[in-house]
Amino acid sequence: MTEPAAYDAIAEQYRESKWLLFRHYIERYTLIELLGDLRDRTVLDLACGEGVYVREFKRAGAAEVTGVDISREMIALAEADEDKDPLGCRYVCEDAAKFTPPAPVDIVAAIYLLNYARTRLELDRFFHACYRGLRPGGRLVGFNDNVRRPPRAGVSLAEYGFERTCADPPSEGDAIRYRITNHDGRSFEFDNYYLEPATYAAAARDAGFPDFRWVDARLAPSEQGDSYWDDFMAHAPLTAFTASKPQETGP
Repeated sequence: MTEPAAYDAIAEQYRESKWLLFRHYIERYTLIELLGDLRDRTVLDLACGEGVYVREFKRAGAAEVTGVDISREMIALAEADEDKDPLGCRYVCEDAAKFTPPAPVDIVAAIYLLNYARTRLELDRFFHACYRGLRPGGRLVGFNDNVRRPPRAGVSLAEYGFERTCADPPSEGDAIRYRITNHDGRSFEFDNYYLEPATYAAAARDAGFPDFRWVDARLAPSEQGDSYWDDFMAHAPLTAFTASKPQETGP
């Protein structure tokens, strides 16, 4: 799993990367579409980073939102934003795989959480954390490295400020190196890890999510028809997913 020091060192640059266009027109758009109406919902954001989506969910009308991240620097940035513009968001610095909320929530968001699992065991721990955080009937929604479409030699998405490389073809547990270049020209790097799509499906099922499914990343309607996005969408490096915790049934 991710070492907190890795993100402590890049926390500011990672926050700045949220201004990249693909973050807004693809990542954010896809997530908001999948989540639907958040009014009066309780939300747990596992691997919340500096809290950009925690604040987004609260502004969308969520009753309570808690963000959890293993990086102290990320949580410090999130809490600083909350101090400047209080929305009622709560943050916890803890390993997402070990966290259990005081009460189950309606929605667990896992935005770039699962792709930090190097092994099936680590993936199991992430899925189990998501499951125990949800009330029966609650939903899991997230974003992930697109393990259905691993990086390929000769394919570059650098013009979008986004690059990823790994072994071709990758094997279970191989590192996927991300390199992100912000609008100011500064770059930073970190690793995700590759596990087969079938490994994700099995881990989800065993954790209690029988309906886990991948959802292709979507481009905001305002950008459709703009050829600028053709390469990114043709080689989509990111994907969404969704699942639900079954309703409790009687004896």
